[in-house]
Amino acid sequence: MRLEDLIGQARAAAVLRNAILRDRAAHAYLFRGPEGVGKSTAALLFAQALNCQRKTPSDLASACGECRSCTLIARGSHPDVRFVIPAGDSQTSVIPIDDIRRGFVYDINLKPAFGRYKIYILDPADRTAHLAIHTILKALEEPPPYVVTILVTALPASLPPTIPSRCQNITFQLAGIQAVEHHLLTLGLQPAAASSLARLSGGRIAWAVRAAARPEVLAARKAILDLCADLHRRPVPAGLRLAEDIKLHALALAATRRDAEAQAQADDETERAAPARSFRGDRVLRSELPWCLDVIVSWYRDLLAAPRGGALLNPDYQNLLNTGQGPRSPLQEDHAIRAILETRHSLQRNANIDLALESLAIKLLSGGD
Repeated sequence: MRLEDLIGQARAAAVLRNAILRDRAAHAYLFRGPEGVGKSTAALLFAQALNCQRKTPSDLASACGECRSCTLIARGSHPDVRFVIPAGDSQTSVIPIDDIRRGFVYDINLKPAFGRYKIYILDPADRTAHLAIHTILKALEEPPPYVVTILVTALPASLPPTIPSRCQNITFQLAGIQAVEHHLLTLGLQPAAASSLARLSGGRIAWAVRAAARPEVLAARKAILDLCADLHRRPVPAGLRLAEDIKLHALALAATRRDAEAQAQADDETERAAPARSFRGDRVLRSELPWCLDVIVSWYRDLLAAPRGGALLNPDYQNLLNTGQGPRSPLQEDHAIRAILETRHSLQRNANIDLALESLAIKLLSGGD
């Protein structure tokens, strides 16, 4: 894969390719943009292109993908390309300051082992320990000429202004729905599934590709939408079952992902950049609940769009959406969406899962108020 193959990121790819062709890579980059649009993939491809040992004469801005350097970078084991990531898979996990010091600040003074550049990828850069920000800043001010640092973030506003000001900012954007759908079709998905996932992705190509590789995602989507379609017909006690149903779907999704990662690790440990992370406690739920809640948001969003002839995120449910959910007002749908998004945010901040979901169910049953 080449930089220009990134879906919907022609401008960002052009800037990075130009830096390689002109042999003027910046000492630090800030890859900024929404989650799942290809920032991390771009960082990997850029690192490969900078250190490729066997570039094609016809395209000096692209990595060959086959030389020793490209292969080691893809596996996450290149001695001159360091991935500095949070300790743990929780949404609140941070990159410890000790990791910043050992794997970045102290290491930059050592010359490359066999690559042209030493490349450090901090992903996501916004999840660094508070004290580490100042440590990063010092390393960005006067790095050795062979160092390239790439900070990846979906939340650039959470970084102090002194960080972006010392980096070349590269903005990534959401891809067009049609572009995402076309890419999924090239992966072999059926047109109906490709259309559904593309719309659900909201332009997040990485999410769409991961979902396409997991058939259970579409099954869970259908089950959750069926719950939403039937919700207004349930009595309140039965409606509260919604919280438990959402948890069960999240657990099923997490279990299949865990099994797939474990199998991939067993098949070829050396091919993986990092070992499969183990899920403990409510991490199992928190890894998948945001997506489950996004599906519910898509239902209420479509309830607003259907009567007005707007484009639907779930076109396969058009007949049900056109009939509505009883005597509900657009304001109620808006309140429901807000309640779901607030719940999503609360869960990311480690709110109690049972209480948060049960509170959400009550709000949805009462009209979103």
